[in-house]
Amino acid sequence: MRRTVAVVCIALGVFCLTMAPMLRFWLASAVMKTPMDYYSETVNRGEDVTYFSAEEVESIEGATVEAYTTLRADVAASDDEVVVWDQFTWVEDIDRDFAILSTTRRAGHDRVSGEAADCCDASVNDESVAQSGQAFKFPFLTEQRDYEFFDTTSQQTLPIEYEGTETIEGMEVYRFVQVVEPTKVGERVLPKSLLEMGGEGDATTDEVYSVTRTYWIEPSTGVPVNLREEQRRVAEVDGEEQLVLFEGSLEFTDETVDNALETASQSGQITLIRTTLPITLVVVGGGLLILGVLLYVSGRPAPSRRH
Repeated sequence: MRRTVAVVCIALGVFCLTMAPMLRFWLASAVMKTPMDYYSETVNRGEDVTYFSAEEVESIEGATVEAYTTLRADVAASDDEVVVWDQFTWVEDIDRDFAILSTTRRAGHDRVSGEAADCCDASVNDESVAQSGQAFKFPFLTEQRDYEFFDTTSQQTLPIEYEGTETIEGMEVYRFVQVVEPTKVGERVLPKSLLEMGGEGDATTDEVYSVTRTYWIEPSTGVPVNLREEQRRVAEVDGEEQLVLFEGSLEFTDETVDNALETASQSGQITLIRTTLPITLVVVGGGLLILGVLLYVSGRPAPSRRH
């Protein structure tokens, strides 16, 4: 009987030790992939925003502004390695029910690393744009280091720096900050009467954009739990600022943060599959294997003695 129990313990121990690496390296890898049918809606809100209304041809100050963004995966264009997302954003003065601007983006990105892939008719505002660096999210198992992140407005890939660890509603997150220095992103023809330079007629101005972008990332999933953008756009002539086109700080609403936290909550599943269960199986499997060997050895009949 003891030998039977020993064999069972050894078999169970070997099974546990075999399952541990399978969970950590195979099942965890299968779970840590961005879904191919992904869809999300986010809202960034800002108070006391200043912007130039082209419709009313005047500057609006103290506005409450919301930026609505939808992200939808193009399942047909995606595959096992790369998922393609279409993004649409519109920015609105909610008090005046006035649309300030809208943007579109299309990009493929690696389902594990989150890095942009050179494929799939990538574009910004319907113009073909090659994109690189982190596209929409950070990698699964985000590290405490700097990354490269693509800025769609300036169409540059720039560093986004790790600046520390914080907690949002009990969830540990990493804070990353990207600074885009003032960059010309286009031209605007504006009435001289609106500009610092004054005069009659119109003037062609440079549209200069800058932003400080802060992401709070849940590290296991790479999901943004919060996002704040402190953005400024001005019209310049010969390097001299003439008019503020947009200035304000927009951040995820509480509802958007709650939805992001719910999405990021799968981090517990990743930790369970990648760490907790494998360690448990190694400990239990090793214990069963040792117990089985001891039972087997102790259950062997003692050798007979000759007189």
